[in-house]
Amino acid sequence: MAGTVREVEVFPICIREVDVLKVEDVTPGMRRVTVGGPSMDSHVRDGVRLPPVRTNGFDDDVKLLPVDPRTGELPFEVPRNTDNGTVDWPAGSFQYSRTYTVRHFDADTREMAIDFAMHEGGLAADWAGRVQPGEKILMAGPKHSSSLPRDVDWMLIAGDETALPAIAHCLEQLPPELPATVVIEVAEPAHRQEFECAAPLEVTWLFRSESGGESRLVETVQAAQWRPGQPYLWVAGEALTIKPLRRWAKQDREIAKQYVEIAGYWRRREPAQADSASPVLDADTAESPDERLHEMSELLPPLAIRTAVTVGLFAAVDGGADTAAAVAAECRTHPGATAKLLRHLVLMDLVAVEDGRFELTETGSILADPDTFASQALHFGKIHTRLDMAFLGLLDAVRTGAPAAGHGFADKLEEPGFVEDFHEEVAFGAVYRAPALPDAVDLDGVRTVAIYGEGAGVYADTLARVRPDLEVSLVGLPALNTRNLGDVAESRRDRITRIDSSEFTALAAPVDLAVVVDTIDSHPDADARMLLGALGASAHRVVLVTDLLDPETADDHDTEADLLKLCLHGSGLRTEAELSALIADAGCGTARFGALGWGSTVVEFKGAR
Repeated sequence: MAGTVREVEVFPICIREVDVLKVEDVTPGMRRVTVGGPSMDSHVRDGVRLPPVRTNGFDDDVKLLPVDPRTGELPFEVPRNTDNGTVDWPAGSFQYSRTYTVRHFDADTREMAIDFAMHEGGLAADWAGRVQPGEKILMAGPKHSSSLPRDVDWMLIAGDETALPAIAHCLEQLPPELPATVVIEVAEPAHRQEFECAAPLEVTWLFRSESGGESRLVETVQAAQWRPGQPYLWVAGEALTIKPLRRWAKQDREIAKQYVEIAGYWRRREPAQADSASPVLDADTAESPDERLHEMSELLPPLAIRTAVTVGLFAAVDGGADTAAAVAAECRTHPGATAKLLRHLVLMDLVAVEDGRFELTETGSILADPDTFASQALHFGKIHTRLDMAFLGLLDAVRTGAPAAGHGFADKLEEPGFVEDFHEEVAFGAVYRAPALPDAVDLDGVRTVAIYGEGAGVYADTLARVRPDLEVSLVGLPALNTRNLGDVAESRRDRITRIDSSEFTALAAPVDLAVVVDTIDSHPDADARMLLGALGASAHRVVLVTDLLDPETADDHDTEADLLKLCLHGSGLRTEAELSALIADAGCGTARFGALGWGSTVVEFKGAR
């Protein structure tokens, strides 16, 4: 599986200025703001033709950018739509946005309802508390929709008031044959809502006013009556409160991860303490160039963090180990060496110590759950860090232009478990990109499609689902085809043809369309030209799905990805001009470039006649 049992539709990310049409209170704790207007339909903004709003999933979300209540203006430049299906977020704007679930969308009237759990001090909640019909607000999204889970027998759904809009929306979508057990926690009984649902339901309401303000959500979920068959667990709410359910689902209930979705919708923060003695940053206290250079060039911080994550240090402290000896015992590490690492983590403000007892800081607590993306990405044994270790060969790659000696992708293929982990990561990303392919590529007149590359199974599964008239083939070496077929739904596997062959070998009979996923930038120029020639001989049209580098807009994340591909493959992220030249040199003519979405590009050229 590619990490999910929910079908995903992907939409271009667009900034729209929408009209506030109606404001009403659902309960004393929930306010509903309905937005709409001409921008919900296809229109031109920033010189870019934007598609109409689309949303089908129960937990689709949008980003709202409220104006400053003091000035009535945004405190930064308005984000702009780009012609590749993304948004250009100026510095500070993305952090200023707030994410909210679509409670309801009327496709006929083009009106969208968004519910706000009311509380003091929240940027968006404060906006919802004062906004009036006739005002406007900037909105981005939804960027994707996920269906109800497939191949499950029942759902276990839980959350606090921030999850209530998604829960209510989900229950409205449930078919009669998909029963659900639901646990909802709100502040007080007056905040309870009624639901419409065609499926059999068992709903438990929890009220913090009846438990001294303490949450009983986790213990109630864990005690829920277990229905027979395969469950799908969906939980959302305060991140630290619901965190124990991750381990419970994995270890106690042994639910496979593709059937678990636990989302921290918000994080509780202690009020900031005023400190009148805090120094004001001025020219005398600002970092000097030497100090900045020292911070930029330090090797220890990223290695110290990854070491602590890998041995489970943050999880151990979070679980109650508050001395160096206790942490070492929990992590099975050397006590003296562990004390040294803890001492450094204190200076990094990831761990705090008082009277010899350690606890996590707010930043350190982000790494306490080993199953979160942040922890997974920083673990030495997980795919992100295993790939990043190729940077150890950057000097060699820069000197030679070849893959880093001893650290290149070919070297990593020899590492135990690397192939499986790499495939899972690529396939997970494909879940979000593949649904955009039918809209990004003209499939009129196409009957036969061949798909290449790691993660190609997700694309094959998507095309077989949305275009059952197509004859789809997976092309690759035997082991790759086996991995990719594992990402195709069992009900569709008999419709996918397997062609065990190298991508450098032209197909015996050209197909109408070849789709080549994340493959071209895994080869240096000389090999890429050969590959393009073989692809051109294999199909009447060839579409490359890839990421390009735009030197005019590239940020440090783009240049990091560029250098990583250099170290791994001796290639890098190519510019549009560089890829166009490669395609022309391979005898494949002129290329057409278009947006796939999620920052990726489709590059099309003509092949066999």
